[in-house]
Amino acid sequence: MRFKNKHVAVFKYVFFSTLVIILSCNGCDKGSQREIKVAQEVPVHIFRFDRELFSLVNKPDSIELGLAQLKRKYGQFYHSYAEDVLNMPLQQNDSLFVKPMKMLLGYKPMLQLQQAVDSAFPDLTDVETVLSKAISIYKQSFPEAKLPTFVAFTSEFGYANIVFDSAICIGLDMYMNNRFIDYYRAYEFPEFMIRKLNKSYMAVNAIKALGISKYEHQTNKDKRFLATMVLEGKIRYFIKALIPDIHDSLLMGYTTAQWEWSKQNEAQIWTHLIEQQLLYQSEPSQFMRYFNDGPFTSAQGVPPESAPMIGTWMGLQMVRAYMQENPDVSLKQLMDDMNPDMILKRSKYRPQ
Repeated sequence: MRFKNKHVAVFKYVFFSTLVIILSCNGCDKGSQREIKVAQEVPVHIFRFDRELFSLVNKPDSIELGLAQLKRKYGQFYHSYAEDVLNMPLQQNDSLFVKPMKMLLGYKPMLQLQQAVDSAFPDLTDVETVLSKAISIYKQSFPEAKLPTFVAFTSEFGYANIVFDSAICIGLDMYMNNRFIDYYRAYEFPEFMIRKLNKSYMAVNAIKALGISKYEHQTNKDKRFLATMVLEGKIRYFIKALIPDIHDSLLMGYTTAQWEWSKQNEAQIWTHLIEQQLLYQSEPSQFMRYFNDGPFTSAQGVPPESAPMIGTWMGLQMVRAYMQENPDVSLKQLMDDMNPDMILKRSKYRPQ
C-alpha cells in the first residue's frame, strides 16, 4: 500500500473517476451532514469574567466585596480559576483568595495582557451568534440535557478551553495569534498549534469541549483503536452538526493541503490501518500517534507529508457513512451509542 501524492491522485481521478463512482457510494458527498431544523433559537451570552475581575483594579477600596460578588456569580468556576488555572495557594479561611487575587490585580504583565484582550475583543457578538445557533441545535437534539453557559477568562497563555460543571470556559488570550505570536513562541508552543490560536477556532473549540465533556467516558472501558476512532469521529460529527457552516479543514484543524491530502488518501489510510491490524489493538500506547495532533501523523509507515490525526479523520468518515446508511438514527442516538463494532458494520464503510 502506498499513499498518494497530489499528482498521482489527479492521474487516478482523470482516468478512473467513472469506476470510482460505480464502485463506491461511500465516496459521494461525505462532507455533507444532515441539517437539523431548529424550532426556537436559544440566545447565548459569553460572560466576561476576565473583564469583571480586572475591573476591580479601579476599585481598590472594595476589592474584597467585588471578589465576593464574583464568587457568588460564578460559583465553582471562581474557585477553580484561582486554584487550578492560576495555581493560587488556598489559605485557611480564605475562600476568596484575597491576598493572591490582590497580587494578581497589581501584577503589571497581567494588566497589560487584559488590556490587549479588551482591545482585541471589545465584544464577542459574532462568536455568540455562532454559539447561539449551535446551542439551539443542541437543545433541539438533546431536549433533556442541561444547557451550558459560556465564560471568558484570561490565564496568561495557560488554557484555551476548560469545562467546570456545565460552564464552557474560553481563554481569550489563547485566541490572539495576530497579537501574541511572539509570546506563544516564547512559551514554546509548536508552530502547528500557534496556527490555530486564532478567533476562528473559538466557537469550534467551545463546542468540541462540550462534546468531549459529555462523551469522553465512552472509551474508559473499551480502549481499542476502533472505539477511539469512532468516538473521535462522533465528536467531530457532533461539532459539525451544531456548527454546520464550518469547513472540514476548520473542523479538523487542518491546513488546506492537509485536508486535500486526507481526501486523496482516504482509501490508502484505511488499507494502512487494516494492514497494520490496528482496529482491534487494545493498547493505546501502540496507536495514539494516529490521534495526536501535530504537524503530521508520526506513525510508522505514514509519510511526513500526511495530515495529523488520520485516525480521527477516518473515524469521521466512518460515522458519516453510518449516518447516511441509517437515516433514522438521530444525533442523540449516535452519540449515546457505545457499540463501535455495530457502527462499523452498519456503516458499510469501505473507501475505494
